Amino acid sequence: MKRFSSILFTATLLLSLANKVTAQPYLDIAKLKYTNSPEKGLINQNKNDVKLHYFSFETNLPIQFNNKRDAIIISPFFENWSSQINNNNPQSYYSIALPVTLSKTMPNTKWAFLLTGILRMNDSNINKKTKMQVGGALIMSNKRNESLTWKLGLYVNNDLFGVFVVPLAGLDWQINNRNMLFGVLPGNLTYEHKITEHFYYGANFRAITNSYRNTNGYWRIDENQLGIYLDTYFNKNFVLNIEAGHSL
Repeated sequence: MKRFSSILFTATLLLSLANKVTAQPYLDIAKLKYTNSPEKGLINQNKNDVKLHYFSFETNLPIQFNNKRDAIIISPFFENWSSQINNNNPQSYYSIALPVTLSKTMPNTKWAFLLTGILRMNDSNINKKTKMQVGGALIMSNKRNESLTWKLGLYVNNDLFGVFVVPLAGLDWQINNRNMLFGVLPGNLTYEHKITEHFYYGANFRAITNSYRNTNGYWRIDENQLGIYLDTYFNKNFVLNIEAGHSL
């Protein structure tokens, strides 16, 4: 596979369950995202003109238990990738998925876990012949103190290129009252700085690996993104996120 890079421009509208001022990380009740990567970028070994477009819509529907600390979270989403290399015909790929997560704290300990099962259909044309991908993840969390939580886990998915297994490690770190670092690698890591109650800025890293069936077999995407972003809160639950960055 030829390597390529491109400039990324992302806009996201979020409806969050929690206010960033009071707690992080937060849960997005609804998320609408569009990314446009229009050209070959600043760093490109093969000088290919690569155009990528990405659109997704996802929701998170938490069902809290009586103790208000544990929950089942149902997170259906739809996404579409469209790619064009040089002047070749554009290709489009679609995904419909249903992750279901159990969020559970261990009584009288500093431990908690997230256990997620994922059903997913990835194809150039979603229909009854589309093969179902089954996967999941387990993340264990240890709260060291009020400012720092460590995370370890494992992600497994039955991709079209075979069983995909990834060890996970992450953290939620409230550095001070204006700065925070959180995420789970190798998937994502976010630095955030609070300017005011309505404005935040920061930097993101994301690593994406997915496989999509087509008539010739499958199309695999390995997308690593670095970006800087600005969050604008219209109220405590509605935010516009704008990000610019580079794909490697």
